[in-house]
Amino acid sequence: MTSTCPWLVGVERADRFVRDALTTKGLHVVVGVNGSGRSAVLDAIAASVEAYTGTIADAPSGSTVLVDDAHLSPEQRLDEIAAAATRSDMTLIVATAPRSFDSRIEKLVSSAGSNRLTLVPLDKAAVSVRAAATARPVSASLAGAIVKSTGGVLAAVDAALGALGGDRSDPAPLRAVAESVAEQHRRMLVEATDDTRALLLAARFGITPDPASAAQIVARASDVESVVDLARSSGMLDTAGTLIPSAEAPLTEAMGEGRCRVLLSTITDVAVRSRLLDATAARALAERGVVHGGLADLLVQHADSAPVDTAGALYDAAVEAGFDAAELAARRSEVAAATGDLDGAGRYADVVLDSAAGCEATHLRTAVRVSASIAAQRGMASRSAQLFSWLGEDRLGPDAVWAALSAAAAGDRSAADRSMAAVAALAPTSSTASGTLLATGVIGSIDSRSPAASGAAANSLMRAIALTGTVSDRACTPDTPAAIAALHAMHCGDLSRVDSIVTRALPEHRPGSEAHTRLSLVGAWASMLRGDTADAGAVIEALRIPVSHVRNQLFLQAIRVGLARRSGDAGSLITAWTQAQNVIAEYSTDLFALLPLGELLLAATRLGQVDRVEHLVAQATDLLAALGEPPVWASALHWYQVQAAIVAQTPDALVPHAKALATAAPTHPYSAALAAAGRAWLGVLQGRPDATDVENSARTLTAFGLPWDGARLASEAALTVTDTATATSLLHIARSLRQPSSSQRDTQGSTPQPTGSLSDREAEVAELLVLGVTYREVGSRLYISPKTVEHHVARIRRRLGAESRSELISMLRAMGYGASTSAAVGGVTAHGPGAT
Repeated sequence: MTSTCPWLVGVERADRFVRDALTTKGLHVVVGVNGSGRSAVLDAIAASVEAYTGTIADAPSGSTVLVDDAHLSPEQRLDEIAAAATRSDMTLIVATAPRSFDSRIEKLVSSAGSNRLTLVPLDKAAVSVRAAATARPVSASLAGAIVKSTGGVLAAVDAALGALGGDRSDPAPLRAVAESVAEQHRRMLVEATDDTRALLLAARFGITPDPASAAQIVARASDVESVVDLARSSGMLDTAGTLIPSAEAPLTEAMGEGRCRVLLSTITDVAVRSRLLDATAARALAERGVVHGGLADLLVQHADSAPVDTAGALYDAAVEAGFDAAELAARRSEVAAATGDLDGAGRYADVVLDSAAGCEATHLRTAVRVSASIAAQRGMASRSAQLFSWLGEDRLGPDAVWAALSAAAAGDRSAADRSMAAVAALAPTSSTASGTLLATGVIGSIDSRSPAASGAAANSLMRAIALTGTVSDRACTPDTPAAIAALHAMHCGDLSRVDSIVTRALPEHRPGSEAHTRLSLVGAWASMLRGDTADAGAVIEALRIPVSHVRNQLFLQAIRVGLARRSGDAGSLITAWTQAQNVIAEYSTDLFALLPLGELLLAATRLGQVDRVEHLVAQATDLLAALGEPPVWASALHWYQVQAAIVAQTPDALVPHAKALATAAPTHPYSAALAAAGRAWLGVLQGRPDATDVENSARTLTAFGLPWDGARLASEAALTVTDTATATSLLHIARSLRQPSSSQRDTQGSTPQPTGSLSDREAEVAELLVLGVTYREVGSRLYISPKTVEHHVARIRRRLGAESRSELISMLRAMGYGASTSAAVGGVTAHGPGAT
């Protein structure tokens, strides 16, 4: 059966109502707000029957009488309708708006019993059906947008659909939709009284029309209920009683700006007293220019408990509503910092610092902590320490923990000790337990000179993580327990512990936050060290780090440099090194940034640009000396300096760092492993490698998660020894240590390989040759001698018929060699230091 009323919600019910009205005598009533389609139902009935048009009281037996807009009828006509409703010899079909406070309309509607049709707003599915029926199909998302804008009221929906053009994604037709719907609301508002409009405006801010609130807003002593009925049936409220979005602008136009301002003040009074305002409505009132003490207080309450992404806007609105901006400066600084707006956070914090003399202690402490956190994120640990020192030990409170850690990170041991005294004085509450353990663990790691002391420090750090609890999304501190503990584990060569810490702590931080990004970078660093370069590259490519976050930029650029260096692609290394220059120029070394410094030093040495990082190396040397050369933290940098001496082929430069590692060896196993490897490398550089020491050190380095370093030691030693059997054995060891990880094998397996007539070994040589790798480096990477590389190149030239080296390179590149490696490395270096 074809639907009689295809545009109405509940099509079957509408059809049934029309069918019953045409076949059953008695009273039938259709109820709906303005614009819902009441008249359309009567039109559908009138199309199938000849309705009586005379006086209702004179309607003959068997006739059908149609009455539209019964709610607007005068008393006499309502009496006639009521009398006709009792007759069983005729059909009376009445359409009316709902009237909760009009007893005569309510009685009429109730007396219809089951012969009643209530029209409800169209939902998304109904809008789609309506659009299809009128040859204007829309997507589900567009149907949802129309419902949200119009409240599902039929007249407004029709206006929206009628304004749509052919391209439903084109902004111009969508603007036309908004204008058409607004015009529909203007027409609906023409007949509305000032009092009705006032209640509709109040509904915009969460005050659902009811007699109690209406009496306060329209200031009427009587007949308030009728105004409420008019507002409720206006067709401009959604099912929750809130003004639909598309009606706001036409309503404001109809009332005039002056009248709106007066009403908004009254509405705010009512809403605040009645506690009816949610955060969205309260913010909207402030943005409309309402200045009101109660509103401002309410906005601050909402902001204090809101997610960090919305808290800043609520604090802004509170200030617009009249709250003292200076009183909120500390809280606004913390929220701005948590959302990554370091410049804004700094400005707010400075407001507090500039008025420190008359500032509340808690606000001042917050501002100092935020400022210190900003400095740490910008690579200025010494400024962090200075800020806490300026605050003074007597005012540090729980932030004594961060004061001690900032001083330690900056190499100021005396300031760290003073802050530790304040840490010791903290009450032993659960909220201070984690911080106390964290500070104790870091200071203990600096002081440790034995495996037992080093283990105790690690234990304190791990317990600090366990006691951290749920992390607030607006917490702003110079660092996190998890990041510090993970870096300590990295310096101890315990990559498994790094993975465990990162996996455990990442979900506790909001994705995209500074803390989440920092932990992701630490995890990527561990992947890079163990040889999972594909995993490390994937992690950093997923990150978007603002330029102002210099600390995270330092780790990001150092990982890119490290990945490029390990790939053997000289071009990618130069690109990564170039991208790192800005952060190198901006950063000031601290205790927790020695790993990226070491990686950058190695790249600088390989490229002959050590002068670019000498100032950072000098800062690191002074910092470690000021802290008493802590073995746990110094060993990794010494190991990088050993490798730099190896790259530069300067055995004399290697000696002091090898000695420093030897001194640190009794401290913990990692230092001992690095010390042994340093001795082995020294023998290689001096031309007297000890194959046993080399093999042991290579395997030990691999066991500590440094397979790339171990394999390189073995392969370089193989190129130095004179005994063929020993060289072959060392090359075999190097090859076994450098087996690609599962993720690398998957990546390699999915990468199209060049085709040609070269053998597997020749193809490996060709790949590296196109990338500009020297014969010696090719041999080191493939664990063959430079002479063997030369033989392979000669055979490749003969096979391809190349007359010169340049022609050979061009032919190999045309065959596809070098492309897969460059793409893999290029993917790591796709974003510069300005990535956001």
